[in-house]
Amino acid sequence: MAKLISSHGRVTSRLRHIRIEAGALTLDYQASAEQARDVACALTQLSSDLMVTVDDDVCCDLPRLPCAGLWS
Repeated sequence: MAKLISSHGRVTSRLRHIRIEAGALTLDYQASAEQARDVACALTQLSSDLMVTVDDDVCCDLPRLPCAGLWS
């Protein structure tokens, strides 16, 4: 289920699950909706060998997207 993250008492964005697949490598992260969208767009333009999916299947044990601040 998507969650909301808040900053200074206000809602800023939903959390999304982003999966990045490259051959046998599969990476799963949680990221804000905007970050997940921007990363998915950038990676799919970078290489047709990458499969990137974004959905609402967010688990609390998923790590945060590395360097997420770069995608804010």
